[in-house]
Amino acid sequence: MQNKSEENITKEKNKKKSFDLDKVILFIKKYQIVSYVIIGFALFFLSMMLTAQIKSMSNSEEIIQGKRETQLADDLITLQRKYDDLKKQYDDSTAIVEEYQNNSASNNTLISSMKEQINSLSLMAGTTDLKGEGVVIKLNDGANATNADARSDTLVHDSDLLTVVNELKAAGAEAISINGQRIIATSAIRCVGPVIQVNYQKVAAPFEIKAIGNAQYLESAMTIKNGVVDMLKEYGVDISISRQNDIHIPKYEGTQTFENATVDDE
Repeated sequence: MQNKSEENITKEKNKKKSFDLDKVILFIKKYQIVSYVIIGFALFFLSMMLTAQIKSMSNSEEIIQGKRETQLADDLITLQRKYDDLKKQYDDSTAIVEEYQNNSASNNTLISSMKEQINSLSLMAGTTDLKGEGVVIKLNDGANATNADARSDTLVHDSDLLTVVNELKAAGAEAISINGQRIIATSAIRCVGPVIQVNYQKVAAPFEIKAIGNAQYLESAMTIKNGVVDMLKEYGVDISISRQNDIHIPKYEGTQTFENATVDDE
């Protein structure tokens, strides 16, 4: 009887253990499903977050791309403006070149005319070396005067040189020099003590006067009867004249200034 009771007790204990084990297994299965649900929700929210992040990054790239396109558009507009400015400068320069080319003939004519005027003025001003045909007159102090009443000495004076120069000018001489000193409109010929000055430079006998012009006409004007040559010979001055085909006369080496005279535009 006692053994039967012990068996019943053992069976009851085994049933209870089996029941407890079933409950544990059921509990585990129950909460395993919840874990899956929780993990599923976590994965879902994580995927949503990743999707939102990817979408945000995509939007950021679109914004950056939009900014780049705007900047490129602005740069393109700036380059277009610079191109338009350079094109206008090029067109203006081309127009100027074409104008010069079209007017080159008239410009060359004008330049040639100006050069001719400058050369002509240089010739008249005495600022250019010259050469050409003409006469050479040599004067030196004489020994005895043939006409004692006219002058007591036979020395060559500044007035003698001035007389010869004036006669050559009247005869059409184009250029004159005395002992290498070019005679111009402002040249002074004067005695300063025992010497003669031409252009403020001392010159001494013998004097050589060169004149460029029509050689025959100049010689005839100087040697005319009772002319300059005859007069100086009467004074006892030693004078001779000769024609030459290649006379060289240097330019005026001094300076010409006008401090008080001005151009009259009226």
